[in-house]
Amino acid sequence: MIVISDPSHIPLAMNLQQIPFEKRVEVLRKIQSLSTLSESAIAQLAEMLTERKVRNQEVLCRKGDEGTFMFIILEGEVRVHDGNHVLARLGAGEVVGEFSLIDNEKRSASVTSEQNGILLQLDRDDFVLFMQAHPELLLGLLHTQVKRVRDMNELEDKLSKSYLKIIKQKEEIEKQHIAILEQKRQVDAQNKELLELHTYKKGLVSTLIHGLKNPLTSALMMTDLMISQPELSEDSKSYAQLIKQSLLRMDEVFNQMILTNQRDEAL
Repeated sequence: MIVISDPSHIPLAMNLQQIPFEKRVEVLRKIQSLSTLSESAIAQLAEMLTERKVRNQEVLCRKGDEGTFMFIILEGEVRVHDGNHVLARLGAGEVVGEFSLIDNEKRSASVTSEQNGILLQLDRDDFVLFMQAHPELLLGLLHTQVKRVRDMNELEDKLSKSYLKIIKQKEEIEKQHIAILEQKRQVDAQNKELLELHTYKKGLVSTLIHGLKNPLTSALMMTDLMISQPELSEDSKSYAQLIKQSLLRMDEVFNQMILTNQRDEAL
C-alpha cells in the first residue's frame, strides 16, 4: 500500500483523469495545429493524453532540457522565456513544446506556469506512434510554425519601423539641441554686450554727476554769500533766493541719480 502525505507530489502516472473525455475532444478540435486530423484521430489522441495539474510559477521545462513531451493548455496560462526575457504567453487551447519532439533537439526556451491550471501532456513515444499513424499531423504543425514565422516577421517589421521612427526623433532632438545651444550663445553674447553697456553707462553717469555736482555746490555757496550781504537790495536777495531754490532742486535730482547708480552697482 502506498501512502502519499502531500497530494501535490503525486507522480504523473498516478494523476486521476478529472477532465471528461468529451471536453478533451472539444479542446483538441479547436487547436489550429490539429485541424488536419479526423474525428477518429482526435478521439485517439484524446485517449493518449495525460492530465497534469500545475501550480502558479511552476517550471514545466527548462532551456537545454531534452524535449520528451509536449503540452496542450487546458486551463491557465504559461510563459515561454529565456531567463527574464519573455518570448510568448500562451493560454487555453494552445500547444507548447511540440517542435522539440519532431527534431529531437534540446529545448530552446523555458516554460513556466503563470497561474494554477491543467495541462494535457503527450510524451514523445506516444507522439511518434501517433504521427506515424497520422502523418497529416505534420501538415497542421507546419501551418502553426508558418503562422509563428509570419507573426515574427510582422513583429520584426514593426520593430524596424519603430527603430526608424526613434532614429528620426533622435535626429530632431539633436537639431533642437544644436538650435538651443546657438540661442544660448546668442543670449550670452547679448548679456555680455548689455553688461558692457551698463558698465559704460554707470561710469558715464557717475562722471557726469560728479562733474556737475562740484560747480553746483560752488553756485549754492555763492547764492548763500550773496543773500548774507547786508548792502544787497531786497530785489537782488529775492533773485538770489530763487536761484538757490533752483540749485537745490537740481542738487536733489543729482542725489537721486547717485543713489540709483549705487543701487544698480549693488545689483
